[in-house]
Amino acid sequence: MKQAQQNMPKRFAWLHKITGVISIISITVAMLGALTIVADVLGRWLFGVSVFALNEIMSAVFAIAIALTLPAGAASRVNLKIDLLAHLTGARLTAWLKVAGSIMLFTFFAMLAWRLFGLALRYHDQGRASSLLQLPLAPTYFGICFAMGAAAVVQVFNIIQDVEDALVVKGTQRSSLIVWFLVVAFGVLAGGTALWAVLDFAAFSDFVFAHPGLAAIIGFVLLWLAVLLQLPLATVTAMIGVSGTVAFVGGAASMNTFAGDAADFLRNEQVATLPMFLIMGAFSVVAGVSDDLFRLGNAMLGRFRGGLAYATIAGCAGFGAVSGNSIATSATFGRMALPAMKKSGYAPTLSTASVAAGGTLGALVPPSGVIILFALLTESSIGDLFVAAMIPAILAVFLYFAAVFAVVRLNPGSAPEADSGSLSDLLPALKGSFPVVAMFGIVIGGLYGGLFTATESAAVGAVSAFALAFMRGKLNRNSILQVFSETTATTAMIYALIFGGLMFAFFINLGGAPDMVSAWIASIDARPIFILGLLIVIYLLLGSIMDSFGVMIITLPVVTPIILDLGYDMLFWGILMLVVVEIGMITPPFGMNLFIIKSIDPTVRLGTVMKGVVPFIVADFIKIILLVAFPALALWLPSTM
Repeated sequence: MKQAQQNMPKRFAWLHKITGVISIISITVAMLGALTIVADVLGRWLFGVSVFALNEIMSAVFAIAIALTLPAGAASRVNLKIDLLAHLTGARLTAWLKVAGSIMLFTFFAMLAWRLFGLALRYHDQGRASSLLQLPLAPTYFGICFAMGAAAVVQVFNIIQDVEDALVVKGTQRSSLIVWFLVVAFGVLAGGTALWAVLDFAAFSDFVFAHPGLAAIIGFVLLWLAVLLQLPLATVTAMIGVSGTVAFVGGAASMNTFAGDAADFLRNEQVATLPMFLIMGAFSVVAGVSDDLFRLGNAMLGRFRGGLAYATIAGCAGFGAVSGNSIATSATFGRMALPAMKKSGYAPTLSTASVAAGGTLGALVPPSGVIILFALLTESSIGDLFVAAMIPAILAVFLYFAAVFAVVRLNPGSAPEADSGSLSDLLPALKGSFPVVAMFGIVIGGLYGGLFTATESAAVGAVSAFALAFMRGKLNRNSILQVFSETTATTAMIYALIFGGLMFAFFINLGGAPDMVSAWIASIDARPIFILGLLIVIYLLLGSIMDSFGVMIITLPVVTPIILDLGYDMLFWGILMLVVVEIGMITPPFGMNLFIIKSIDPTVRLGTVMKGVVPFIVADFIKIILLVAFPALALWLPSTM
């Protein structure tokens, strides 16, 4: 899986600058929104006064701010693809598939802009307004429409560049027969379906109505064919969702649903939570939080044999509390911990595995972007999910400690002798990391104690991380632009995925596919634990080839109703699914974290990294068994809120 991110060529640099300015405006607006929310929280605490219906104001502000990240995301080519078969695809075919992906992205944004403009006009004519402050809705929809239209314009230039590149690309590598089979299969299935719908729409619609389960299966087959061909996941899910929905409700209603769902999602009062936590993570990186946490971990655990490996895992857990991202955690600690362990004489199997496995904690330790996405897609409580993840996250850390202990005990040569002098650095390390610990305590502690909502905790986190970076003198033009760029790229990618996922889910649910699957499961008279075990295996396989965001977008429409029908709690399933998918990040042969470590230290063989993670995978399986056997590990703490 990869997040494509390539800047536009020099002759289009002006366009990149314009979209960059738009993204700066969007993140600046988001930061001002965070400051406003924090001021409201302080006013409520100190003076018992708060801004009336602030959530209505902020929903409009953040809806436009988030939408404005999309043009810059398009300019930077930020999208999620599966590159599982990239090594089997020749340069020429890759280039033309890139053209196809860019055309799909243009269609994606143009369709949204077109229908949103119509909705904005309708709301303006109808005088539609918010419920409390009576704020007109039309300006918000026009703002989102502008952002989508700008992204579509950027995609036009991307298409021009991609076509030019494809016409001159040279390469002797031929594409594998497997890849060509996928191309032909996708072309025949997609083209045949489209041709049938155009030539005889009534028959096409009647077939889908009569066989909704088969239509859903065809949709999933098209989905996997497309993503295996490295087409952007966001557009693939959107196009399949819109095309399938057309058969049920017609073209105009289908596209209106697509645009309306996207805009309504952006106006969700919890939608600001994710970008503000992303801002928190980006400013935390600038502030040097990772160095503080690694130093603290080494000071506390360095006196044990394998101390740097323990410190890496502990540091990854701490960094996950401010970054909320597995890939960022692995990459950050890989650059910092691998050289330190190599210099100290650690075996490559232990050093690389500690970073790869520790990186998976980035998505489990709250606040986590993946947890937020799950909450938004399933309409669950973000705060409850954060709290539910606490005990499983602590359990994961101790199980990884146990894995390091077992490796060092069974193979003493994998780590040098303990550093008995590391404890002398404890006081300075505690002093340096205190602001980070305090920030985490305020964000999660305040959420658990009911002092503020998930959105307010995200705002507090973003402002706190900014203040920490400022007080440490880390803020300058380059660092601020880095924060804006990273936040814009991640936000644009995630929300494009969400828009596509919403439409795909609408199509799947419209045909009643989840109900059919649930009925089929009930008919085989299998115990719920058996079905849960089967789902765990499927998610382990998916997690090894796909990013957590992609797995959720594709599977949640079908799996969520099944889990509820089986009688499992949504909080329990959310945490268990996250744990399982994150294990896939280190599961050979396609675990993404394995390749991240390899890219950081090219001298290490991939086989070495794979061998090293085996004890950690064993620890992860023990964690799954414990969670399934004792759901209270995830459910008890939220019940005390």
